Amino acid sequence: MKRKHAIARAIAAAMLASTLMAGLANASGGGEHGKAKEEGGEDAANTSRTMDAPYLAVPVVRDGQLVNYLFVSIRIEIAQGVDLWRTRERAQFLRDALVRASHGNDLSDPNNNNALNEARAIAVYRAAAVQALGEQAVAGVSIVSTFSSQGSGV
Repeated sequence: MKRKHAIARAIAAAMLASTLMAGLANASGGGEHGKAKEEGGEDAANTSRTMDAPYLAVPVVRDGQLVNYLFVSIRIEIAQGVDLWRTRERAQFLRDALVRASHGNDLSDPNNNNALNEARAIAVYRAAAVQALGEQAVAGVSIVSTFSSQGSGV
Protein backbone atom coordinates (compact mmCIF):
# COMPACT_ATOMS: atom_id res chain seq x y z
CA MET A 1 0.00 0.00 0.00
CA LYS A 2 2.90 2.36 0.77
CA ARG A 3 4.26 1.77 -2.75
CA LYS A 4 0.98 2.80 -4.35
CA HIS A 5 0.90 5.99 -2.29
CA ALA A 6 4.53 6.75 -3.14
CA ILE A 7 3.88 6.25 -6.85
CA ALA A 8 0.72 8.37 -6.68
CA ARG A 9 2.62 11.17 -4.90
CA ALA A 10 5.45 10.98 -7.43
CA ILE A 11 3.02 11.15 -10.34
CA ALA A 12 1.16 14.08 -8.77
CA ALA A 13 4.45 15.91 -8.18
CA ALA A 14 5.57 15.28 -11.76
CA MET A 15 2.27 16.52 -13.16
CA LEU A 16 2.52 19.66 -11.05
CA ALA A 17 6.14 20.22 -12.07
CA SER A 18 5.24 19.64 -15.71
CA THR A 19 2.44 22.20 -15.56
CA LEU A 20 4.59 24.77 -13.75
CA MET A 21 7.49 24.33 -16.16
CA ALA A 22 5.16 24.78 -19.13
CA GLY A 23 3.80 27.96 -17.58
CA LEU A 24 7.30 29.30 -17.05
CA ALA A 25 8.26 28.48 -20.63
CA ASN A 26 5.18 30.27 -21.95
CA ALA A 27 5.62 33.26 -19.63
CA SER A 28 9.24 33.72 -20.66
CA GLY A 29 8.23 34.13 -24.30
CA GLY A 30 9.73 30.85 -25.46
CA GLY A 31 8.55 31.43 -29.04
CA GLU A 32 10.00 33.87 -31.53
CA HIS A 33 6.80 34.74 -33.38
CA GLY A 34 7.88 38.27 -34.28
CA LYS A 35 10.73 37.31 -36.61
CA ALA A 36 10.20 37.20 -40.37
CA LYS A 37 12.68 34.36 -40.78
CA GLU A 38 13.81 31.66 -38.35
CA GLU A 39 17.33 30.31 -38.15
CA GLY A 40 17.88 27.92 -41.03
CA GLY A 41 15.89 30.09 -43.44
CA GLU A 42 12.38 28.71 -42.80
CA ASP A 43 9.45 31.06 -43.24
CA ALA A 44 7.90 32.20 -39.97
CA ALA A 45 4.44 31.42 -41.42
CA ASN A 46 5.35 27.73 -41.65
CA THR A 47 7.13 27.40 -38.32
CA SER A 48 4.52 29.36 -36.39
CA ARG A 49 1.78 26.84 -37.29
CA THR A 50 2.86 24.73 -34.35
CA MET A 51 1.91 24.19 -30.75
CA ASP A 52 4.68 23.15 -28.36
CA ALA A 53 4.23 21.05 -25.25
CA PRO A 54 7.44 21.31 -23.23
CA TYR A 55 8.46 19.16 -20.27
CA LEU A 56 5.87 16.39 -20.33
CA ALA A 57 6.75 14.08 -17.45
CA VAL A 58 6.84 10.43 -18.53
CA PRO A 59 7.12 7.94 -15.67
CA VAL A 60 9.36 4.91 -16.18
CA VAL A 61 7.92 1.97 -14.25
CA ARG A 62 9.60 -1.43 -14.01
CA ASP A 63 8.00 -4.35 -12.16
CA GLY A 64 5.50 -1.99 -10.52
CA GLN A 65 8.26 0.32 -9.27
CA LEU A 66 8.73 3.92 -10.37
CA VAL A 67 12.41 4.03 -11.39
CA ASN A 68 12.76 7.26 -13.36
CA TYR A 69 11.07 10.16 -15.11
CA LEU A 70 11.73 11.27 -18.66
CA PHE A 71 10.89 14.87 -19.54
CA VAL A 72 9.77 15.10 -23.14
CA SER A 73 9.12 18.22 -25.21
CA ILE A 74 7.00 17.78 -28.32
CA ARG A 75 5.83 19.93 -31.21
CA ILE A 76 2.46 19.58 -32.91
CA GLU A 77 2.17 20.89 -36.45
CA ILE A 78 -1.20 22.46 -37.20
CA ALA A 79 -2.54 21.60 -40.67
CA GLN A 80 -2.90 24.27 -43.34
CA GLY A 81 -6.47 25.43 -43.79
CA VAL A 82 -7.29 25.02 -40.09
CA ASP A 83 -7.97 28.16 -38.06
CA LEU A 84 -4.76 28.42 -36.06
CA TRP A 85 -6.15 30.74 -33.39
CA ARG A 86 -9.23 28.62 -32.70
CA THR A 87 -6.95 25.62 -32.44
CA ARG A 88 -4.64 27.42 -30.02
CA GLU A 89 -7.65 28.32 -27.88
CA ARG A 90 -7.81 24.59 -27.10
CA ALA A 91 -4.25 24.52 -25.70
CA GLN A 92 -5.36 23.60 -22.17
CA PHE A 93 -7.29 20.59 -23.51
CA LEU A 94 -4.28 19.57 -25.57
CA ARG A 95 -1.97 19.81 -22.55
CA ASP A 96 -4.38 17.75 -20.44
CA ALA A 97 -4.63 15.04 -23.12
CA LEU A 98 -0.83 14.91 -23.50
CA VAL A 99 -0.21 14.66 -19.73
CA ARG A 100 -2.81 11.89 -19.46
CA ALA A 101 -1.23 10.07 -22.39
CA SER A 102 2.22 10.39 -20.80
CA HIS A 103 1.01 8.75 -17.60
CA GLY A 104 -1.44 6.28 -19.11
CA ASN A 105 0.99 4.58 -21.51
CA ASP A 106 4.39 2.97 -21.23
CA LEU A 107 6.47 5.29 -23.41
CA SER A 108 9.92 4.31 -22.18
CA ASP A 109 12.38 2.12 -24.03
CA PRO A 110 11.96 -1.38 -22.58
CA ASN A 111 15.74 -1.86 -22.47
CA ASN A 112 16.85 1.55 -21.18
CA ASN A 113 15.40 3.48 -18.23
CA ASN A 114 16.91 6.70 -19.62
CA ALA A 115 15.44 6.48 -23.13
CA LEU A 116 12.10 7.12 -24.76
CA ASN A 117 10.46 4.69 -27.20
CA GLU A 118 10.10 7.49 -29.77
CA ALA A 119 7.94 5.63 -32.29
CA ARG A 120 5.43 4.66 -29.61
CA ALA A 121 5.53 8.13 -28.01
CA ILE A 122 4.81 9.86 -31.32
CA ALA A 123 1.87 7.52 -32.02
CA VAL A 124 0.44 8.04 -28.51
CA TYR A 125 0.94 11.81 -28.57
CA ARG A 126 -0.58 12.06 -32.05
CA ALA A 127 -3.69 10.20 -30.86
CA ALA A 128 -3.94 12.51 -27.84
CA ALA A 129 -3.54 15.61 -30.03
CA VAL A 130 -6.23 14.38 -32.42
CA GLN A 131 -8.52 13.73 -29.43
CA ALA A 132 -8.00 17.28 -28.15
CA LEU A 133 -7.81 19.25 -31.39
CA GLY A 134 -9.56 17.12 -34.00
CA GLU A 135 -8.26 14.92 -36.83
CA GLN A 136 -8.19 17.79 -39.35
CA ALA A 137 -6.04 20.02 -37.14
CA VAL A 138 -3.05 17.73 -36.58
CA ALA A 139 -0.57 17.60 -39.45
CA GLY A 140 2.28 16.01 -37.50
CA VAL A 141 3.89 15.38 -34.14
CA SER A 142 7.61 15.42 -33.42
CA ILE A 143 9.84 14.96 -30.39
CA VAL A 144 11.85 18.13 -29.79
CA SER A 145 13.91 16.88 -26.83
CA THR A 146 14.05 14.26 -24.10
CA PHE A 147 15.81 14.47 -20.76
CA SER A 148 16.11 11.83 -18.05
CA SER A 149 15.75 12.79 -14.40
CA GLN A 150 18.74 10.54 -13.80
CA GLY A 151 20.85 12.95 -15.78
CA SER A 152 21.15 11.33 -19.18
CA GLY A 153 19.91 13.78 -21.81
CA VAL A 154 18.81 11.99 -24.95
